[in-house]
Amino acid sequence: MDKALFNSQGTPVAYIAEGTRKIIFLWDGHHIYGFNGLHLGWFIKAVVYDADGKMIGFTSSTAPLPAAQEPPKAKKYALSKIEPKQEPPPLPDLGFTSSEEDFEAYLKRGQVGLGLELGS
Repeated sequence: MDKALFNSQGTPVAYIAEGTRKIIFLWDGHHIYGFNGLHLGWFIKAVVYDADGKMIGFTSSTAPLPAAQEPPKAKKYALSKIEPKQEPPPLPDLGFTSSEEDFEAYLKRGQVGLGLELGS
């Protein structure tokens, strides 16, 4: 079953498509997160943490504000070639501070053309 990811305002931004790999897609069908090999952050206990240990993405159960209704999903685009993964840096101290960065822009940093996979 797919798992929606929300920003700190409770707006749905992306979802994790369950399958042989857990791939993150934006609602418009473009896949994101790590196909370019960059390490962006961590997904721990239903929260996405950025490289500084700040909370940037949430599931409906962890969002700081009530989660909005999920829009219909667009047709998924074909997956890009996966580049070799960058070694993750040491896990920073995880805090309760929300990141100021836009969650969708954060996820798009992992695109190669259009692609990304959530680790840890």
